[in-house]
Parts: sequence; C-alpha cells; structure tokens
Amino acid sequence: MDEEIFKGDLQEIFDLAHSSSLQRADVKDEDKEFLRSRREDRGESSMAGIDLVTAKKVEKQVERGTRLKRLREREDSDIARLTERQKSQAKAVAAAAVLCRRHHHRLVDPEARGKNSVAIDLRDLNLISTWDREKLSVRQATSTFAATAQVLGMDIGSMAVSKSTVHRARIAGREQAAEKIVELRNQEIPERLVLHWDGKLLPSLSGDTEDRIAVLLTGEDDAEFLLGVPASLDSTGRNVAAVVLKEVDEAGVRDKIIAFCFDTTASNTGMVQGAWIWIEQELGRSLLWLACRHHVHEVILKDVFEASLGSSSGPDIGIFKRLRDRWSFVDSSQRETVETSEDLVEFFATNDTASKLMHWPS
Repeated sequence: MDEEIFKGDLQEIFDLAHSSSLQRADVKDEDKEFLRSRREDRGESSMAGIDLVTAKKVEKQVERGTRLKRLREREDSDIARLTERQKSQAKAVAAAAVLCRRHHHRLVDPEARGKNSVAIDLRDLNLISTWDREKLSVRQATSTFAATAQVLGMDIGSMAVSKSTVHRARIAGREQAAEKIVELRNQEIPERLVLHWDGKLLPSLSGDTEDRIAVLLTGEDDAEFLLGVPASLDSTGRNVAAVVLKEVDEAGVRDKIIAFCFDTTASNTGMVQGAWIWIEQELGRSLLWLACRHHVHEVILKDVFEASLGSSSGPDIGIFKRLRDRWSFVDSSQRETVETSEDLVEFFATNDTASKLMHWPS
C-alpha cells in the first residue's frame, strides 16, 4: 500500500516556485501562465521549444566575450612586441652613446678638436621647434643642448650656455617662426573668406583647463588658414566675439569676410548677446550664416558605444582610459579600418545597430 502511494506521489509536480511568484511584477506573464497550468492540470500542460529570444541574447554575449578575449590577446601580443622593440632601441642608443664618448676622449688636442668639431647654433629654428614639439622645459633643453654639444666635441667651457640664454633663444626663435608663418599666410589669402570659430577646453601651463577659441579662415581652392587659438576669459558671446575680431584684425582680413561658420550654441546664436551678433555689428554689414551643429556626430558615436559596450556609469570611459594609458605601446604603422580588420568586420556583421550606423545615411 505504501509503495503504491509513493509511486503515485512521484507523478505529482515537484513545485519549487516561490509562494508569491504569481503576484511578483518581475515574473513574465507567460511564465505565470505556465506555472498556473502546471498546478491546475499537469496532464494538459507542456513546455514549448527553446526560448529563441533568450538563446540569441546568450549567443551574442558569448560572441562578445570571445571577441573581447581575442582583442585582449592581440593587445597583449602587440605590447610584448613593442616592449621588445623598445628594449632593442635602448640597447642601440646605449651603444651609440659609448661610441660617442670614446670619440670624445680621442679629441684631446683643443685646437684639433675645434677644427674637427661640428658647430651648433643655439638660435637654430629647427632646434628650437624640436624643443617645443617635444615639450621640453628650459632646464631640459639646456641640459640636452650642452650634452649634444659636448658629444660633438665642442668646448662647453667657452660657450655661454645657461637657462636664461636658452630661454631668450627660444623666445626669439618663436617670434621669428611666427613672423615667417604670418608672412607666408598673408601672401596666399584669397579675396573671399569664410570665418570659422569654435571653443574648446584645453589644459593650460598651470595644469588647469582654460577656454580657448580656434579661429580659422577658409576660401577658394580649398584654402585654409589657422589665425590662432587664443584664450578667452569665458564663453559668453561678447568675449568670444572680441577674441575672434582680434585675430581677424591682426590678419587684416575684415573686408574679405563674406560668411560665418559656427557651432549652434547659445553663446554663438543668441539673438541679442550672441557672438555672431557682435561680430556682424563690428564689421558693419550683413553676412551669410553657416550655422553647423557638427557636434551631432558625437551623439551618434555615443549611441554606437552604448549599443556595443553598454552605458557608462561616469564621465570617464574605461576603454578610453586604457587606450590613453597604453597609447605609447600602440604601433601606429599598423592601422586598421572596418574593411581591413577581421574583428571589426565580424562585429559589424553580428551587431544590427552598428551595421545600420556603418551604412548611415545611405
């Protein structure tokens, strides 16, 4: 008798569902209906096939994990290869330095050394521009110049090499280079110009950020001239207009401007205090407005990343920070595009949103 009862109990449903499953809002309606049918009549209820929606989501998650793993492996491989290359370059530099020191010790005769040595001009524009391009401080530029001159056999004791000397040479070199740039620019400026400006927060010398206005001119035959990127006290329309007009006056092109091109921000397009109002009033004539909301592309890129990698929990994007920290290890000679990278081709082929954006607006 007990055996028959036990066999009968085996045929009953073993209900593991929560007691409040039917009242919970996070449980799907179809799941509630299935549970209710199993409790009422297990003989008539049955399970359907595979949940294709969930299966597709799981498949995409697995593909994304595999793709990210492959990208990390390639990144680690590139870092290892570039690190090895840097070690080889460091060894070559060290060997060259040893040879230079040996050559310097051979030049024991001051007269012979003076005849055979190569002179370096502290005011050379190539040298000064290299210091600026590499962002060397005055102290770093001074020590670099002194070490280079000594390796080339010059008598440092008879030269006036100091931080103040290098600083004055850099100032003079910058002024000379700026004069040449302005002279060449003024010779090529066409008669009809479009004035462009846009603000950007950039790091200052003190380490803080400051508002700078990029001022450009474009004209016929794809002519393009950068007038300057001066700092602005703030981003109000009046201050932006003053900064832009100062650059225009220094270039002497007031009468050649026929149109404006600017971003559609409140400080630019205000009907009373907008920058274009102040500039147009100062120029004393009506001009063509080429307002362009080019920042809309940032919104598109934002949606692409959110669809592919999920939304960000803060202002800093993790993948961007990792790219910045590892940028020195990136081999820029091995650039790839959507058409040449197998990983990107696979990604755009499996991601519907990315595929649509890739071919937008066609």
